[in-house]
Amino acid sequence: ADGTPFWAELAALAVPEPDGGKALRVVLSDISDHKAAQEKLVLAASVFSHSGEGIVITDADANITEVNDTFSRLTGYSRAEVLGRNPRLLGSGLQSKAFYAAMWADLLTKGGWSGELTNRRKNGEVYTVLLSISTVHDIQGRVLRYVALFSDISTAKAHEGQLLHMAHFDSLTNLPIRLLLADRLQQAMMQTRRTDFPLAVVFLDLDGFM
Repeated sequence: ADGTPFWAELAALAVPEPDGGKALRVVLSDISDHKAAQEKLVLAASVFSHSGEGIVITDADANITEVNDTFSRLTGYSRAEVLGRNPRLLGSGLQSKAFYAAMWADLLTKGGWSGELTNRRKNGEVYTVLLSISTVHDIQGRVLRYVALFSDISTAKAHEGQLLHMAHFDSLTNLPIRLLLADRLQQAMMQTRRTDFPLAVVFLDLDGFM
């Protein structure tokens, strides 16, 4: 009545009348909410399929239930190879048990975790990923699933390492420069304050150094 358009489902039925004629009975249902939910599902499916990040969905027991194509491209594992398996198959073995314990603690208490870690591809190659994991709950607060998104940042990390090396080492001799000395000394001083252990600094003067 107010001119607002809406999605409708129509069901029409020709019904015989007592006088021998027929009447058309029409049932009209407002399905706008249903259509909106469908559009959200289509959008979610499109994002899942075309995302530039690897996506992993697990059940409440952390068994993989779905992955996207980017996941397969980054890890080397096909969808069929990982369904029903635990994401630990991607682990490099370089993270400690304490690291994963802290991760799970955040997932259970905060509902999410994000950070960097090292994974291993199917071919054995080790690479660094930026990972974000979210916990999905039902209306009763029970864990339904976990959703993880990750991207390969190995190239960026390698470039970062090169820049740090250039900043701390002489380009000609590849020897440490004063900037690295100052950084290490600062770290040692901070550790000394935390532990109350003494710190000794020795200065050697090289006369006639060419």
